[in-house]
Order: sequence, then structure tokens, then C-alpha cells
Amino acid sequence: MHKSRTVGLAATALAFTLAVAGCSTKAEKAGSATAAPGVSDSTIKLGVLMDLSGPFAGTGKTILDASNVAVKEINAAGGVCDRKLALVTRDHGYDPQKAVAAYDEMDPQVLGYLNILGSPVVTALRDKIEAKDELAGLTTFASTLLGDEHLIVLGATYDIQTINGLDWLMRKGELRSGDSVGHIYLQGEIGENSLRGSKFAAGKLGLKIVGQQIDPTATDLTSQVNALKSAKAKAIVVDSTPKQAASVAAVAQAAGMEVPIMGGVSTFATSLLTTSAAPALTEHYTRLSGLGALGADNSAARKLAAAWRDQNGKAPEASSGVVHAYAMTKLYAEILGKSCDDLTRPGVLKARNAVTDFTLPGLLPPQDFSDPAQPSSREAQVLGVDKGVFAGVEPLGDFFASDLAKEYKVPSAG
Repeated sequence: MHKSRTVGLAATALAFTLAVAGCSTKAEKAGSATAAPGVSDSTIKLGVLMDLSGPFAGTGKTILDASNVAVKEINAAGGVCDRKLALVTRDHGYDPQKAVAAYDEMDPQVLGYLNILGSPVVTALRDKIEAKDELAGLTTFASTLLGDEHLIVLGATYDIQTINGLDWLMRKGELRSGDSVGHIYLQGEIGENSLRGSKFAAGKLGLKIVGQQIDPTATDLTSQVNALKSAKAKAIVVDSTPKQAASVAAVAQAAGMEVPIMGGVSTFATSLLTTSAAPALTEHYTRLSGLGALGADNSAARKLAAAWRDQNGKAPEASSGVVHAYAMTKLYAEILGKSCDDLTRPGVLKARNAVTDFTLPGLLPPQDFSDPAQPSSREAQVLGVDKGVFAGVEPLGDFFASDLAKEYKVPSAG
């Protein structure tokens, strides 16, 4: 009897232990989402690493404000996965070392990164992001960052934008085979990626590229413009800060260079229209973008412009920054919505590739994220300056992908 009772008690204890373990395992699986960094029963926190005090501070603040417009809309509609979105923001001042410190401090608080501004910053953080299996939206269009499933590059990359732009100038009759084209570009991935595109297009179109590299802190671009004038450049491509692009336009006009000036996506700020460079920008400058403009004549642009005005009162410094941040937030929410059953970093990462046809009609052409090694789109739009429209720029035509852009093979991070 004693032996039988002992065995029975042991069996009961073992059964109880297995039952508790089974319940614990089920609880862990059910609670894996709430155990993930930045996720609670009511909230999903996402990180935003912006330049709010450096050379792209105007763009950074615009991006942050536009992200909040989208978050407000998403939360008002019920949020994502029965949770509200919340942003945790840090300023990196466009300094990679400062960005690393900010990342280390905020990383335990967030599920992933809604937006990180700047190619140098992304380069400094890539190993950390990959090691932790995080998904990071980027405010950069460098094709050298493709090929990494952890990174979201939204829309046409710098090189593809430039290819489309030079093709557009040729089709408009602004350039002819044999012409020289000046390309003023920033040190680093923005400028060098764009230069790669201009050289590719030049080789196909019979153009000659005259490159002029600049530092992000340069303020007077007279010597660069004079060099291009001496080279008899028939057009100028600019990848720079907005103030530098304004300097190029003003100096070129003062030097008698009546040539088109085509700026990359980050080269315009609305406040430039209150400066002495405004006439030169209005007459000669156009801007390339893989994104729509708030000044576009369509319902989506008008709706977003109205939401921006309700929140901020005045026009943004960067129309493209508003559209990009708004679109990125909506995209990230869609990705999260596909991972509600697994709100972990690996779960969100897996859901990214399931987004194959994301679009915001009037603001963004269709985007396919199924292959991280390829741009989500090869379409771009040319924008002209007009003081009469909201945020100062409006489309000069529809989104398009030139045959050259379709042919071009992007460099990949692999």
C-alpha cells in the first residue's frame, strides 16, 4: 500500500508538473507579442531617429511632424493589431556617432524603427539592426542599401531618379547628344549614388558628365558653378542640401548660365521662396522625386495638405518629406497588420516581404517589397517651383519610369 501510494503521488506530481509546463509554454507563445520590445497590450512603440539639429534639420522636423499626422489617422481608425501606435524619437544631428548612442539608449523601448534619416547614419547602424532582426524604414534613397531585408528603401533610388531626370531633359529638348552636364554632388552615398546614375544615363544618351564634389557644410558654390560654366555645361544636376541648391541656382543666374538645374529629392525647402534665390529657382530649377507633392491637383494631396495645415498651420519646409514620412508610416502599419499573430521582431521582418502592391494613389506609385534587392519602384516625377501652390512645388507630369531606368542594374548591399 505504501509503495502504491508513493507511485501514485509521484505520478500525480509529474502530471501536475507537465501540465504547468504545458500551460507555461502556451502562455509564452500567446504572450510572445507582449514580451517583444516596444509591445504592450495597448501600444506598439516604434523608433524615429532624425536629424533635428544638423544640416537636414528642416527635413527631419518635417518628417517627424508628418509621421505624427499618419499616426493620428491610424490610431483614430482603431490602430494596428488592436493597439495604438506611439513614436519614440531621438535627434542624431546627422552625426553617426551620436546616432549609435541614441540607438543603444532607445532600442530596448521599441519594436522596430519607423524612420531613420541619412545614409551615413544607416551605415553606422546596419550591423546592430541586423543582429537584432529589426525592420527599419529609411529616409534615404541610396540603392547601395538594397539587398538587406532589414531595411526599407521606399520608392525610386537616387541613381534611378537621376536617370529618369536626364531622360526627361533629353525628351524635352533641353539636352542633346554630345552636350556636357554638370553634376554637383555631396560626399557620401547620396551624391555618389546619384552620380552613378548620371554616368549611366550619360553613357546611353551620349552626354558628358562634369562632376563637382562638395562637402555638406559648403555655403558658397561659386567656384563649382564657374567650373561648369567653363566646361560649357548645358544643364546642372544637383544633389545637395536645399541651401546649397539655392546657391547653385543664384550663382548660375548671376553668371549668365541660362541652363536647367535639376535637383535631387532633398534639394528644396519651401522657405527658399522667401530668399533672393527665389527668381532663379522659379525660372530654372526642377526637382526629381519618387514621391508625390502636396501641391499636386488631386484629392489625396489636398487631403494630406489639409491634415498638415490642421496640425501645423503653415506649409512644410519639405513637401517630399511630408509625403515620404506619411507613406512610410502607412506602409509600416500595413506590415504590422500582417504580423498581428507574431508581433516580434522576426515576425515583423517576415511580414515585410508579403507587401507586394502598396500604393497611395496621387501620392505614391505602386510599390513592391517582395525582393529586398530591387527598388520598390522605378518611377519618378519631375516637380516645378510655383509660389502659388502649397509647399511651393507641383508635378510637371505623371510618374514615369524611363526605358533606361528599367534597364539599369542597381548596386546592391547583398
